[in-house]
Amino acid sequence: MAMTGDCIIRGGHVLDPKNGTDGVFDVSIRLGRVERVGEGLEVGASTRVIDASGNYVMPGHVDLHAHVSSAWDRGLERAVGHRMLAESGTTTILDLAGEPGRMSDGMRRYGAGLNVATLLGLIPHETVREDDPRRPVIRDTVAGALERGAIGIKLLGGYHPFTPEASADAVWAANDLGAWAAFHVGTKDSGSDIEGLREVPGIVGSGRLHVAHVNSYCRGLINSASEEVEEALGIVEGLRGQVVTEAYLAQQNGTNGLCDEDGNLVYNVSRNCLLGGGYAATEAGLREAMRDGYCSALKPAGDRVVLVTGEEAIGIWESAQTNASISFPVNPPSTAYSLTTARFSDGAWAIDAISTDGGSLPRNVSIRRTFALVSFGALSALEAAEKLSYGPSVALGLLEKGHFSEGADADVTLVDRSTGVASMSLVGGEPIMIGGEAVGEGGTWLVTGAGEGAARASGLPYRVMDLGRSKLYAGW
Repeated sequence: MAMTGDCIIRGGHVLDPKNGTDGVFDVSIRLGRVERVGEGLEVGASTRVIDASGNYVMPGHVDLHAHVSSAWDRGLERAVGHRMLAESGTTTILDLAGEPGRMSDGMRRYGAGLNVATLLGLIPHETVREDDPRRPVIRDTVAGALERGAIGIKLLGGYHPFTPEASADAVWAANDLGAWAAFHVGTKDSGSDIEGLREVPGIVGSGRLHVAHVNSYCRGLINSASEEVEEALGIVEGLRGQVVTEAYLAQQNGTNGLCDEDGNLVYNVSRNCLLGGGYAATEAGLREAMRDGYCSALKPAGDRVVLVTGEEAIGIWESAQTNASISFPVNPPSTAYSLTTARFSDGAWAIDAISTDGGSLPRNVSIRRTFALVSFGALSALEAAEKLSYGPSVALGLLEKGHFSEGADADVTLVDRSTGVASMSLVGGEPIMIGGEAVGEGGTWLVTGAGEGAARASGLPYRVMDLGRSKLYAGW
């Protein structure tokens, strides 16, 4: 179903947190922007009508943490990540730990109509030339990333940790250049857990930082999961005005099964997952975990990816010389619930947004599980839209998205009220997903002013972001 010209989304339950809209209305769209929200809007001769009865109609889902171009991607994320995110109802993503050239290649060849901003993942001797980069080196790296079309950087503390001092220098360099800085916590002094989160205040100092997937540090590795949640919320509250946060609702995590020549797991995250499940952090322990169904491997299945266990998973992992994407069911549902619904004493959300940390990893469940919380009574429908759309759009400074004000971008996600599953989504008034099937192509590359030349040279549609409007720098 191709859509051209004007359209009206008719008779859905409209959710617009910014404007307090929470009821059955029509939404008219003209030239890719919202024209009006109201009852019984007139339909012109050339106006296409979308019947939204039985659906929530909310601003398009803005995902603050997804993956379509990771540094360890062997083409799988690029080939299916865009499509799988679009099929879940997402319309805009922040590609954490990506690479701008790899992302733009994937968008051009396999894009599904998404708006995508990318962060450069910092990997010593690959994307940054030193193990613990000095300030001039890291500043040059950030500047180069911006020129190539990234909007900033991500520190991969759970995989490629720096010293606390070098981590702080990386945050400083990004802040100094007005770039986005995100952190999967952990340094050479701590792991990817609550102890790593405890280091964040010292690392950020008086600066600004996106603390990635807070739920990942509350798995009960050091204290009980509930105690870690309480501590994490206290740390976040102490950094109010300085940090952007998100959490995801999938029980499955995503990591890598790389082992060294001695047969030990290389990465802190995968070691923690095995040890937490009672397995040795070795090749033998990982094989045992796969045979028991505790560890899964990713398997391409047409234009999607599925998780497999047992001997099939072992075969995938071994064929990749252990350098394969794997997954463990390590995220406690209680942690996700507590962080998603937590508020500070003044009523503000403690965690800014609900993300997927997905893409080609089949855990793009944010919309479905957020609306399950609505059914459960933990969130109102309007609050769900705030966590999925308006909050993350404000966090990124995409102030023309996340609401249905006149002139706003016509990015829309329809959610079946009976199932909580996204049934359709549009970007700029054009459908990119219908009935769970991606129908869009290409996409729009979101860059800073420094990356405009790279975006223009790519031939892709692009938009220049102003991070000075983001929650990271404007405060909000």
